[in-house]
Amino acid sequence: MKDLLNKMTEKVAETRDAAVEAFESNLNFAKFSEKFTGMSDSAKEKSINFMNDLISLSPIIDEIGFATTGITVSLGLPPDVTFHFQKATDIPTEKRDAILEQHKDKAMLSTIVKTLLLADSYQQKLKLGSFHFTNIDVCIGLTGGVSFQLVPKDK
Repeated sequence: MKDLLNKMTEKVAETRDAAVEAFESNLNFAKFSEKFTGMSDSAKEKSINFMNDLISLSPIIDEIGFATTGITVSLGLPPDVTFHFQKATDIPTEKRDAILEQHKDKAMLSTIVKTLLLADSYQQKLKLGSFHFTNIDVCIGLTGGVSFQLVPKDK
């Protein structure tokens, strides 16, 4: 998995450099397009497999109490997968740990679950006033991250 991420990072860096160069030379997108579409079939297949592996985690994360409301796949610079979650239920720590143990072969699962738990804990400490918590978005990619959404209670 790390090897794949390293290869993807290298390709993204090359593509980013080509994009910067294209913008600097009067928006010459031909060179940019060449780099972006010039991935080898092997690299494309590895990228697709990686994204499929991430998407396959959704039902397991649902078991842990976070319902997947959507998945956004971005083929931009850099490519990423963003999961959109809503907290559905609180499950006991023991049950969550048992599910994670059962799926310990899935490298990204633990990272995503820990991120969800951290965001959930963080939002519980916020004084929401006239807002309520709706979504947690977890982005997996070169510039990964987490965000959550607060919306007015009357909406």
